[in-house]
Amino acid sequence: MWEYCISFEDNKTAEIFKNSIFNEIKSHGGILTTLDSGYLYKVLIALPIIERFKVHNIIKEKIAETILLCIKSKYILSRLDFETNSSPSMQVFLKALIVFDSDTDKDIITERLNFDDNIVVNSFVNFKLTFLKKKWGELVSLANDNAMYLLSQDSTNELIKFLISNLEYRCYAVNVFSKKDCYFLCDNKGETINDFLIDKTIIYDDNNLLVNLVALNPEKIIVHCNNYVKDNLLNTLYEYFANRIELSK
Repeated sequence: MWEYCISFEDNKTAEIFKNSIFNEIKSHGGILTTLDSGYLYKVLIALPIIERFKVHNIIKEKIAETILLCIKSKYILSRLDFETNSSPSMQVFLKALIVFDSDTDKDIITERLNFDDNIVVNSFVNFKLTFLKKKWGELVSLANDNAMYLLSQDSTNELIKFLISNLEYRCYAVNVFSKKDCYFLCDNKGETINDFLIDKTIIYDDNNLLVNLVALNPEKIIVHCNNYVKDNLLNTLYEYFANRIELSK
C-alpha cells in the first residue's frame, strides 16, 4: 500500500518534511502518515499509481529542502565554537550562514537523490553528500575564525553585512507591506511568497522581518511606507541591504 517510505533520525525533521509535502500529496489523491520504528521516524506515503510519476520529483524537492532546512542547520549550529545566543543580530547572522549557497546546494542534492520507494535521509547525507558537508564545514570554519567580531554589536553588524553581500540573489523583488501590528511579504506580482527558508509571510516584529529578508535575499526590497513603518526599521534595512531598498508610498 505504501509507495514511499522516507525515514529520518529525529521526529522533528520528519514532521517538518511531512508538513511541507502534506498538501501536495492530498492534491494528488494520496495519503500520508508517520511511524516511529524505535530508531527511525518514517513518513509513509500512499498514492494512486497514475499519480506516482507526477509526485516523485516533488518528493525529491521536499527532501532536499528538508535537508537544508534541518540537517544543514543542525550541522552548522553544532560545530560553531561560540555561543549562539538569541539576540536579534545573532539570529540574522545564523540565518545568513544557513542561506549561504542554499539554492546551489538544493540543485546538487536533488540531482543526486536517486531512490525508488525507500530512503533513509540521514544516511544519504552521510554517504552521498560528504563533499557538501565539507563545504558546510568550511563555512563553519570561516564563522569560527571571525568569532571575535561577534563580541560587539558594531563588528557583528559588519560581519552580517559581509555575509549578506556575498549571498546570491534568491528572487528579484520582495514587497514589504505594514499594518499596525505586523508586516506582509509579497512577490513582485503581489502574491504571497512561498519559500522553504522562511517560516511565515505574516511577521510580527522587526527582527523576524529582517531574518526573513535575509532568507529570501532579494535583488530589490520595496517598502510600502505608511504611518506604521518605523524610522529605525528603515535605518536597519538600509544598513544591511544598502542600495536595494526602494520606498513606495
